[in-house]
Amino acid sequence: MHLRFGFRTLIAICITLAILLGVVAWMQYRWSKRVVTADLQREREHIDLSASLFASRFNRNIADTVSFLQNDAQTAWSTNAQLPALPRLVKELYLVDASSPQPRILRANRSGSFAPVATPQWMGPGECAAILSQQPLTITTPVFQSIVEKTKQGQSVFHISRANHCFVALLDEDFIKTTLVPKLLQESFGNSSMNDYDFAIVPRHRDAQRIYGPQVNPDLRKPFFAVSLRNLPPIPGRPTNTPTPPGRIIQRYQIQTENNGLPLRPSPPNDIWELQVAHRGLPLAASFRHERRLELLLVFTAEALLGASIMLLVISAHRMQRAAEQRMQFVAAVSHELRTPVSSISILSRNQADGLVTGADKVAQYGELIHQQSRRLSEMIEQTLQYAGIHSNLGTKTRTPINIANIITTALTAHSDELTRAQIQVEQNIPDDLPTIHGDANLLRIAIDNLISNAIKYAASGRWIGIHAEYSAGNRAVLVHISDRGPGIEATDREHLFDPFYRGHAATETNIPGSGIGLSLVRSAAEAHGGNITVESTPGQGSTFTLRIPV
Repeated sequence: MHLRFGFRTLIAICITLAILLGVVAWMQYRWSKRVVTADLQREREHIDLSASLFASRFNRNIADTVSFLQNDAQTAWSTNAQLPALPRLVKELYLVDASSPQPRILRANRSGSFAPVATPQWMGPGECAAILSQQPLTITTPVFQSIVEKTKQGQSVFHISRANHCFVALLDEDFIKTTLVPKLLQESFGNSSMNDYDFAIVPRHRDAQRIYGPQVNPDLRKPFFAVSLRNLPPIPGRPTNTPTPPGRIIQRYQIQTENNGLPLRPSPPNDIWELQVAHRGLPLAASFRHERRLELLLVFTAEALLGASIMLLVISAHRMQRAAEQRMQFVAAVSHELRTPVSSISILSRNQADGLVTGADKVAQYGELIHQQSRRLSEMIEQTLQYAGIHSNLGTKTRTPINIANIITTALTAHSDELTRAQIQVEQNIPDDLPTIHGDANLLRIAIDNLISNAIKYAASGRWIGIHAEYSAGNRAVLVHISDRGPGIEATDREHLFDPFYRGHAATETNIPGSGIGLSLVRSAAEAHGGNITVESTPGQGSTFTLRIPV
């Protein structure tokens, strides 16, 4: 099935497709915004969860160290047992005896016992309380003394005295920075995030002090390094207002505390350090917006190319349709034009063969008519072959020096008989000093030949043709003007005058013979030389065709 679409239909199809592409682009724009927002939220949740996991694992290591101080170390000291191996986080462990005005300092040695040493310069006053110090990084946990006594009423009194001894653990900051933190970051964030983010550790509310990593503009801050220290041991027993379960005997204690006149210190603040996570390059939100812009640019570029491709396909289809119609018109016109000379030659030759033509004058007249029709047939065949040759890039390979005046003279000589019969006056103005043109002499002869033939055919009523050649220094080209005083060309025809197979309304209405490829040959020949062909026409006064050939 063969479908034919008008130009307006093709334009409507293009507009509809453009609207659909615009709607798709708008939907993709909104969808991409939502996707980016969701992806950004998921990424923030991911790094927040990873940072929380890092903080939890780091705090667990610190909690294990504190547990060692409050349990293993205290048990070993109170029972005079050998001290277990120190945790990896602890660089040095000290025992401070603050029971006298001059505190006594003991340090744990490799044998698991404590030996007296001089007070380190970094150690503060010998006051035993739960303390966390950052310069240097130390943990102080008190050692409590408790005694249970019986009263006259049979009650047990649990005496807790203010601690006179405490453990001071000097933490290994190099191990924390070079081993523990990188390991926990790798385990918590994974390889992908380690490649996409920079990590820094600073004291809380003091960003200028670097503990680990470079200075960053953080996308996420996560406090950590929470130490659970206590100034009092846990109270034994159950609350006194709790009923006793049946069948069980619970020993209740009355708790009294003695602080020897020393005030109790508050527990140290939680989370003394802060993990800062920063996206490499652009900040996290800006990075997602940048990626969205790139994706939208790619999508819109693809859609623009798709739209342009559709438009080109539609335009190409329209041009192919027009070309097919013009070819059909050409075939019809050539068939019609061929039929006339062939029929004339057939009839005239038949009459001569049948002996119907007698007398020398009649024979000469018939011979001239056959010659004219044969020449007309030959010109049509030649023009058709020329069109096929030019549009197959034939005849454009030869480049030789050309005298344009000789080309014009040759073309006029070829049409001398037609000009004489039509009683057309030819006015020439061709300077002798025109520059030489380098090109294909045959193509230029075809161009000028068709322009002269076109003037003879369509402007015979004016009985005048003007041929003027000149050199234009501004254009650096030779200009050949061929003018006539015929009926002129309508504005609607001038737009398509040089299209292949196109014939104007006047030629069609007046049945002027032709195939519609003559002026197309002129344009092709001019373009093959880097030039062009233009026309100026005034209906009722004539036309001027200008052939421009660069020098």
